[in-house]
Amino acid sequence: MAKGDFHLHSTASDGVRSPSWVMETAYANGVQLLSLTDHDSTEGLAEAREVAERRGLRLVPGIELSTDLGPSDVHLLAYGFDPSSEAIQSFLRWQREVRIGRVEKIVAILRDEGAPIETSRVFEIAGEASVGRPHVARALVERGHVASVQEAFDRWLADGKAAAVPRAKLSPQDAIDLIHREGGVVFSAHPVFIGRMYLEALEQLAGWGLDGLEAYYKNWNEEQVTELVMLAGKLGIACSGGSDYHGLGNPDEIAIGHIPFPDTAVDRFVALLEERCAVPFVTPKEAP
Repeated sequence: MAKGDFHLHSTASDGVRSPSWVMETAYANGVQLLSLTDHDSTEGLAEAREVAERRGLRLVPGIELSTDLGPSDVHLLAYGFDPSSEAIQSFLRWQREVRIGRVEKIVAILRDEGAPIETSRVFEIAGEASVGRPHVARALVERGHVASVQEAFDRWLADGKAAAVPRAKLSPQDAIDLIHREGGVVFSAHPVFIGRMYLEALEQLAGWGLDGLEAYYKNWNEEQVTELVMLAGKLGIACSGGSDYHGLGNPDEIAIGHIPFPDTAVDRFVALLEERCAVPFVTPKEAP
């Protein structure tokens, strides 16, 4: 297990476990430094912080932002910003409004596709989380239209499928500028997922001030990790690592902290946070 995991999701976005559960499980797995990076939401941070303080974990304020670069979907991990920033919270309120409208359109399409669900039930499943396609998928499972969340995506919700309604997003440059203004750093999440042009995309992002990329990810093999570490060096940016844990039970999901993230690489990442960020940690430095 790695001592650091900086890509975790909870019920504050599209994860199925509470922020407390995520923190407790990270602690049980030997993780010492971590970040809750819910999609377009900081709502789980206060709960996560309570557990982190009790368990002696060092918690980095984090978030995962969805952006578009041409035809590519680019996810950015932001760390070390002030979560109370009005500029960030204003943007997140706008994102939530966009998500609500998107869900309403998806539900209407599913009704036409012969898979009716109630919009109100999707919002109930989401609770206080930033509502999205995974919550729609769970409503489809609940109504018996599909057997699993994955099947819901495969049939209707994945990009290119009938109910894959696009939503407004930040441009990567605007996202990087926003987080930098609010004292944080920005890393490219799972950069290979950008697509076959990810090398060119990362060069462009680096030109806009991208601080790093997620090189130590989930179950990537040694060759993939080495390639990304070398690419980061070439671009003059840093490396982060995370399990991207959601708790959805997908075939590629791994345990929190079970990532190829060496202690030396964790230490370099933490040093960067402490050097550049307004709020590198919201829990005591005396923690392990």
